[in-house]
Amino acid sequence: MDELLTNAMLFVLPSDIEGLSLALLDAMGAGVCVLTSDIAENCELVEGAGFTFKRGDVNDLERMLRWLISDSSARLMAAEKAQQRVREHYLWRGITVEVERAYWRTMGREDPSAALRQLPLGNLGDLTILPKTKKIGM
Repeated sequence: MDELLTNAMLFVLPSDIEGLSLALLDAMGAGVCVLTSDIAENCELVEGAGFTFKRGDVNDLERMLRWLISDSSARLMAAEKAQQRVREHYLWRGITVEVERAYWRTMGREDPSAALRQLPLGNLGDLTILPKTKKIGM
């Protein structure tokens, strides 16, 4: 799959029902310009970083394909923005931080690792501090 995406000029997802497609995310992450149907989840995913066509409208799909095939600067700009969007919003490292923050907010507590993330500690990777658990029944 990586080799195919590396050599691709354009990735097209004409699905009528598939929203938040992993294949679409893979293509964006590989720096490929994407064109997808205007399903709500796809529109949100590619907003400002890809292109959509009206779902079920073959003429609109053809129009967009012709334009993107002929306009290399539009493809290259979108591909760069797509890759940046995936890096900023869809890598597991970032997602796990957001999920962890949501758990802390749900428990009504401050995220103890938030302060640590602000410290200039160098490259420690994905350091996460978890609360100590109480021993029960000992």
